[in-house]
Amino acid sequence: MDEAKFGVVLIQFARTLVGTYEVADMLEELCDHVCDVLPVDGAGVMLADAKDVLRFVAASDETIRDIESLQIELGEGPCLHAYHSGEQVVVPDLEDTERFASFAPRARESGLHAVYSFAMRVGDDRVGALNLYRGTPGVLETDEIEAGQVLADIATIYILNARQVERSAERSEQLQHALESRVVIEQAKGILAERDRVDVAEAFQRLRRYARSNSRKLHDVAQDVVRNDLRL
Repeated sequence: MDEAKFGVVLIQFARTLVGTYEVADMLEELCDHVCDVLPVDGAGVMLADAKDVLRFVAASDETIRDIESLQIELGEGPCLHAYHSGEQVVVPDLEDTERFASFAPRARESGLHAVYSFAMRVGDDRVGALNLYRGTPGVLETDEIEAGQVLADIATIYILNARQVERSAERSEQLQHALESRVVIEQAKGILAERDRVDVAEAFQRLRRYARSNSRKLHDVAQDVVRNDLRL
């Protein structure tokens, strides 16, 4: 684990706790940061909606997006288990496990061979799950597992704080907005992919690069593309 980068990430997330930061953008940053800090190749986040159903919200790349969505489709996977049980799920080799009989072979076909899932919850308040993936089998060290849980916990605290500062009727609005933001982002990716004849992975990277280089929120950039107010 890169301890120096981990320290920087903790400082950045601490600042979000006292600021006004979109949940969707914070989770995108989380997926990026965790891949910088830990020896993993991808990260994804699912959040529970108002009906306690997990939905995909953020991912570090298209492969992770697809594998997160696959778990919802199958009704099986480490993310779902972590969320419902509140326990960490550690599978260092998806070929050498009897767990997740439907999910494991599909994940391996996608080039993912190890998975680590962390429940995002505080007490009885369940929010979702953070999922880390490796392209090769391998065990995360104890301090790396702890770091993954710390990042999941910080994100959870931020989301729960965001709920508490709003009126009761508005408590779930930001979470719902995070889910709806993903719909807009997916629409923008499709528009760019079709218009510029690139794959959706490249379309997504264009959106992210533009948002970062112009200090804009990913959702706002995607919305401008959908409205045809912006051409990347």
